[in-house]
Amino acid sequence: MLTLASIKRDHELMIELVPIVVILLFLLMTALMYTRRISALLALPVMAILIAIAGGIPQNEILTDVITKGSLKLHAAYTTTIFGAVLAELMNRYGIAKALVRWVAEFSGDNPYVLGLVLTGVTALLFSTLGGLGAVIMVGSIVLPVMLSIGISSATAGGLFLFGISIGGMFNLANWQLYKDVLSVAQEELIKFVVPFAFLIGMAVLIFLFVELKKARNLIYLIAGTLVSGGALYFLNQNFHPVAQVASPEQAAQLSLELAQSFNYVCILMAVLALYAIKRHFKGGLELPPIAMLTPIVPLILVLSFKWEIIPAFLCAITFGVLATWRKDSINQLTRAIIDGSQTVIPAIVLMIGIGMLIASVSHPKVAGAIAPLVAQVIPTTPIMYVIGFTLMTPLALYRGPLSLWGMGSGLLKVIQNSTQLGGQAIMGMLMSVGQVQGICDPTNTHNIWIATYLGTDTHTLLKKTIPYAWGCAIAGLILSCFFGFVK
Repeated sequence: MLTLASIKRDHELMIELVPIVVILLFLLMTALMYTRRISALLALPVMAILIAIAGGIPQNEILTDVITKGSLKLHAAYTTTIFGAVLAELMNRYGIAKALVRWVAEFSGDNPYVLGLVLTGVTALLFSTLGGLGAVIMVGSIVLPVMLSIGISSATAGGLFLFGISIGGMFNLANWQLYKDVLSVAQEELIKFVVPFAFLIGMAVLIFLFVELKKARNLIYLIAGTLVSGGALYFLNQNFHPVAQVASPEQAAQLSLELAQSFNYVCILMAVLALYAIKRHFKGGLELPPIAMLTPIVPLILVLSFKWEIIPAFLCAITFGVLATWRKDSINQLTRAIIDGSQTVIPAIVLMIGIGMLIASVSHPKVAGAIAPLVAQVIPTTPIMYVIGFTLMTPLALYRGPLSLWGMGSGLLKVIQNSTQLGGQAIMGMLMSVGQVQGICDPTNTHNIWIATYLGTDTHTLLKKTIPYAWGCAIAGLILSCFFGFVK
């Protein structure tokens, strides 16, 4: 016979079972993705709905809050991704990426250490704009043969290329929007962390190539590169302190004035380029002008130096690229770039829709309230334990695991932020740090699979070759987060 007391006990038991069911769902979906029985595109929305049901979220709220509002939660991130994809497609169509790699290779000499570092740097520059497997194939088909031709082994060349992709991805502005939307991290805080962290990863690349080439004469390059990187880090620490938010009306007015001035300068530049485009149009110019090589760094300059928002920076770079490379069919080429570029990021957009639904599901009070105590016990929140704990947990970023923003981790981020003392900056620093292991080493990455196949090796060889350095980079990033005071 049902009584009020028995109903209350049953309700309490159901609440106690929610964390267990959620963990089991996480493990099940991780296993299914690991064995490739289901893709992350399907796993995330399915898991979002199952967790919502298991957590006792009312049916109407599953439809409205989890599915409808959740799918739109990251609208700014995937809108930004589309603009970035259009710019990347435009660079592909005009051969800017290929020309940049070939031009750098010609002028870098034939020293394996120097050329390896330079090509890694060019790869990073290109992937600050490019993205997707198509871009990896395009750039890799040029960069990897050059590395192999000067005596760099296949596994080492693959490792360098992966490091370049990872460093570039840290500066990929479309990726920044995801951190801004999910964790509410200010753009200035992202810049504050990413720039010095990139130098630390660059130092890891210096050591990686020195160890792999096994040439004593390269010691001078290692020392010089380390001194330059160390000097740059010191300079940044002393002089580069972006403010996360405007503290006074006077500062707001100053920032508005600076944005207006930079906008005027850009308008003047575009007017000059428009005249140049008219000249090319009537001359029928088809060659790629040197100024077009600046296209991938235009959005970075606008965001890092002039504090532009990301979408206007991408629009400016697209305009710059079109005018600098103007041909009689440029309007048609731009139209095709918009269509084809948007198509290439549809999988990423669908993944972000799933991430938004999963975040909405686990952030609901019924679910978050049940699993928050468990999360609070597991997640380290003091500086020392933050570094030690997440260092030990770094492998959980592999195989779309619970520390991967693009996998299971997307559902835990808001719970960690809401149930522990870690703020958005600390979680961002952790994700970017451990994310180096996922981005560089993960055998399930499509780009790792293509690189291994192209080089005649396997993904686990690349994993073993790169993971000591990527793990070291993760530790350095965690320490950097504490240094900046992200962890109190």
